[in-house]
Amino acid sequence: AQEALRCGAYQILYMDRVPDAAAVNETVNALKALGGERYSGFVNGVLRGLIRKKRGLRLPEGTSPRALSLRYSVPEELIRLWRRGYGEAVAQELLEASLTRPELYVRVNQTRTTGPELQASLEQEGLTLAQLEAPAGAAVLAGCGDPAELRQFQEGLFHVQDLSAQWVCEILNVRPGETIWDCCAAPGGKAFTLAQAMGGTGMVYATDLYPSRVRLMEEGAQRLGLENLTILAGDATQEVQNVPLVDKLLCDAPCSGFGVIRRKPEIRYKSLAQVKELPALQRAILHRASEKLKPGGLLVYSTCTWNPAENRAVAEAFLKEHASFLPEKIEIGVTRTVEEPDYMLTMTPKAGASDGFFAAAFRKKQG
Repeated sequence: AQEALRCGAYQILYMDRVPDAAAVNETVNALKALGGERYSGFVNGVLRGLIRKKRGLRLPEGTSPRALSLRYSVPEELIRLWRRGYGEAVAQELLEASLTRPELYVRVNQTRTTGPELQASLEQEGLTLAQLEAPAGAAVLAGCGDPAELRQFQEGLFHVQDLSAQWVCEILNVRPGETIWDCCAAPGGKAFTLAQAMGGTGMVYATDLYPSRVRLMEEGAQRLGLENLTILAGDATQEVQNVPLVDKLLCDAPCSGFGVIRRKPEIRYKSLAQVKELPALQRAILHRASEKLKPGGLLVYSTCTWNPAENRAVAEAFLKEHASFLPEKIEIGVTRTVEEPDYMLTMTPKAGASDGFFAAAFRKKQG
């Protein structure tokens, strides 16, 4: 009955093409068909009462967590977390961004084509590809449904990757011939970008815990024609076999995902209690994976969440517990909107990024 009321109320309040009376009747009929006939009178009465009162309904004014929660469909505890961690102005920005529709960002596979060539090819099919000035190879694809259905995708001329994820790869600043490890790599977008950025030279090792996700990465690498990519199954909290010492290490750790709410709306209803164990896992992965980094090498830790406990606190703990690492300043052209040390970067849509990401960079001491 509760779900029936929600569906009926939504139709009455937000679906202008559905007559109010039809919304009530169809909701009651659906409830009866599902065996809830004993609640039909109650549901009918509540919905008809809503029709009479709907013109006077108003969302609460003000900036209390309760008012903002109703206005943006974000739980109050998450609003409080953002306010404590980032201040009211940034928290408001995150709330507004949660209701916007993100653009479809892609990465041109520069080992097989160029941006202008891909753009011309897509335009012949009525699609639009807008290339970005930075990072190199980033573009916005518009006018299509499922990009995986496109011939250009199937031929490995591009892969889908959010702009913020591409900026994380920029922090690593990979060079031809280097050895890279992406230790929590699935579904593989960052590993693909790093392999392409080295122009087919060197080697990127991409590992993930789950065999099914490893197979998914293997399919993507084959489609993109990336021969300088080695994909392995491995638990990053343990010793991962067959990965040598590397020049650069990316640790894009499992996280709560609060930064990608507008792409995955259901994430907003994940309680903070459900994610409280994640920082311990993130620290364990960082600790074990860092052992594979050569002296002088660069380590980048990243998440796709807005949660200081998984971001800043994990980065600070890593430095405190690992005297062989120093903070490395991040300078990639993304505007800083959060006050934090310069070896950290919290990305937001209004800061020249897209999805909500966090990154921290560390340099391993020589000798």
